[in-house]
Amino acid sequence: MKLFEAAESVFLAKGYHAATMDEVAKAAGMSKKTVYALISSKADLFTSLLTHHQSLLKFPEPEPDWTPQDILVAHLLTLARFLLSPSQIAILRLIMAEYTHSPDFGRVFMRNRVIKAKSKLESCLSELAINHGICAPEAKEYAAMLFGMAIGEFHLSTLIGFRAPPSKQALEARVRRAVDIFCAGCCPCAETPE
Repeated sequence: MKLFEAAESVFLAKGYHAATMDEVAKAAGMSKKTVYALISSKADLFTSLLTHHQSLLKFPEPEPDWTPQDILVAHLLTLARFLLSPSQIAILRLIMAEYTHSPDFGRVFMRNRVIKAKSKLESCLSELAINHGICAPEAKEYAAMLFGMAIGEFHLSTLIGFRAPPSKQALEARVRRAVDIFCAGCCPCAETPE
């Protein structure tokens, strides 16, 4: 854990390519030899850091009385709060800046973070299709559309520094509206908001 904190701090301060394992070891209060006993390379350390961050993303277990809309709202809010957190925004900015040095850098991010997060939304839609009659034969495309409608503009605006992350209330209102619109179009069981 201390190694990940140190690595994140050094990577964000120096950039991935400019950061050295000596600097990471010093920031972690470890010898370089100890760091290399734990991690085989800087690339492995960065991948492990992304995996560590991904492990912090915990989706709620649906309650028995939750509607399909409740489930989608809960999952999207969890995902949005995670992606809009300062540390996630900082890491994504780092990846975007480093992409010009190494296109593989972006692929590591996609493999370790984006795909896993979106696949959770896809599996949620597939499960809702089975259990609640939602028409979601193309769960992957639907998940991308719902993600974009609910979170996309907030995420991009925050990422490029156009504005601060939305308030808790604004985020929840946007996610609920997006889910209502989405479900009105593809959920035979959707409840019409009053």
